[in-house]
Amino acid sequence: MSAPDIPPAAGTIPDITTLLALIRELVGEVHPHWKNLHFSPDTHLEKELGLDSIARMELCTRVESSLGVKLDETTAVRATTPNKLLQVILDHHAARANGSETVADSNGADELLMGSFGPEEEPDESESTHTPGEWLYALYSWSIFITVGVLTWIVVVLAPFAGWRRKLAHTGARLLFFMTMTPFRVTGHEHLVPDHAYIIVANHASYLDGFILTAALDIPIHFIAKGELTRFLLARILLQRFGVEFVDRFNSHRGASDLRRITQKAQGGQTIAFFPEGTFTTFPGLQPFRMGAFVTASRASIPVIPVAISGARDIIRGSDWFPHRGQINVTIRPPINPSGEGWQVALNLRNAARTEIARYCGEPDLVEGEQIGTSN
Repeated sequence: MSAPDIPPAAGTIPDITTLLALIRELVGEVHPHWKNLHFSPDTHLEKELGLDSIARMELCTRVESSLGVKLDETTAVRATTPNKLLQVILDHHAARANGSETVADSNGADELLMGSFGPEEEPDESESTHTPGEWLYALYSWSIFITVGVLTWIVVVLAPFAGWRRKLAHTGARLLFFMTMTPFRVTGHEHLVPDHAYIIVANHASYLDGFILTAALDIPIHFIAKGELTRFLLARILLQRFGVEFVDRFNSHRGASDLRRITQKAQGGQTIAFFPEGTFTTFPGLQPFRMGAFVTASRASIPVIPVAISGARDIIRGSDWFPHRGQINVTIRPPINPSGEGWQVALNLRNAARTEIARYCGEPDLVEGEQIGTSN
């Protein structure tokens, strides 16, 4: 239930108790099993409470509704703890009382559509011992990856039509797994109707995941990619030709604009693919899902297709680029239709999609209290 739309009495100064109550209510919606979590005014909203930038935007809306304070979105979303958010609220309260406006911070906020919960994983500095056979397979796999990668880059970039580029990329990705002797199994193609727009969400376990979705889904899809990739010329050219949508992870205004742009593309009939975990780690497990994909689906009124990827982490583990033998299983689940538009609808979509992916990804659920057994 959203906070009641009742502004504070005239002259009332917002306090930390009221703000913590609003935060607890939102945390209870985003992570129901955390409803009774104990946290302090200095608890990190994202790293410890799992409120990503879109959730913090919803929090700002509720603060404005309940406390009667109009917040600058950029500054408010950048607040990382309840105390810091309260300071932003008090600053705006004082500015309004003085008849002045607060100047927004020019620096960007945390990501809206992508990114990690908590700090990025530190690379594993410990040396592992590999057998001669493993080294031979790794060298062979990398030679195949480079050869197929270069050929695919050339033909995709030079192909004149989007349909050709998609088919060539799909063929190149399938060839990569075939040539590296990686069994590749896909089930659930019947859930994808040609010429129908979807929001596709998949678990993120490896650098291979983009290749896996490209090989598994023989339909036009547009991936969401971090804007930093545009700094690499060869990657930018390939991704642009392949129809990738870039998002700015570090600027809240641009991030909100990116969300609107991607929603419009989805409404226009494009299928958009998200990795809602936003990052991956060496250790196995399904991480919390960010809300960007599900807000997009609810706003665009198009179904979410959960896709569970199993086996990718065993082949390429986190920041370890040493390839191992393994097999890939991709399970495409039935579409989940939004029941309307709004925050609760997006939450329902997220929960339903995450349940499906957790059931088939073959890894433990890292969100405590939401353990879901693997399928038979």
